[in-house]
Amino acid sequence: MNLKASVVLFALCLAFSLRADVVMHDSIVVPPGSQFTTDNMGNLYVYTPTNDIVKYNPEGLKMATANFKVLGNISSIDAGNPFEIYVFYRDQNKVVFLDNLLNIRGECDMESIGVSQIACIARSSDNQIWLFDMADQKLKKYSKDLKLIIESAALNNFPVGNNINPTLILDINSSVLVLNNNRILEFDLFANFNKTLIADTIATFQYLNGNIIYFKNGQVQMFNPLSFKMDVLSLNLPEKTLQVRLEKERLFILKDEFVILRFIPE
Repeated sequence: MNLKASVVLFALCLAFSLRADVVMHDSIVVPPGSQFTTDNMGNLYVYTPTNDIVKYNPEGLKMATANFKVLGNISSIDAGNPFEIYVFYRDQNKVVFLDNLLNIRGECDMESIGVSQIACIARSSDNQIWLFDMADQKLKKYSKDLKLIIESAALNNFPVGNNINPTLILDINSSVLVLNNNRILEFDLFANFNKTLIADTIATFQYLNGNIIYFKNGQVQMFNPLSFKMDVLSLNLPEKTLQVRLEKERLFILKDEFVILRFIPE
């Protein structure tokens, strides 16, 4: 199937899930200020302002809860591997690893090796750690025994703008994407900077079926990094949508009422 046909089919599948004769199921009320992510099995992870982590299965049933108050505020959750979830606590420069029931499997204390100005972290495709070190403005990869594997040159050496403030890293197996100053930068797996992949105002993004998907101005946009083709998915989103993610033919929406919505065919 060619790219155009794939894009059309993808859009049609999503449009079908939002038809008028389809009802909305499993709306999940969450506290104001909550954030969420998903995994490739369709599970949902909500993390609240009081640092609760709540996991829901694809049917919207609560599976597990956790709160590690001693670690402080949750900065991000990477559920790229649903059996080893990475939780980053920036205030303490710690990465905690959870199993699929949110039990602690281990942790990495980056402060212990002098890495104390981490902007963001992510799981690598081989289950190590990517991080961006603001102290020297480098993308770095560490093993879980805290050995430096590779690092980039300082980001301020490249034409990426004056404001260096990465907020998201995503290893997509073929390259590493870094969201810096609302633009997506592409590095290879050896931390060499390639190019600015998307120069747009992006708050967050995900990678799905070979496409970068992000939400902007009330629209879900899809960019293919191989063809450089941009598409806007025709979705009838609720007003005041804050965040959107797509997984397993499910559309997850965070609204200003702080309710997660899942649209599925009846």
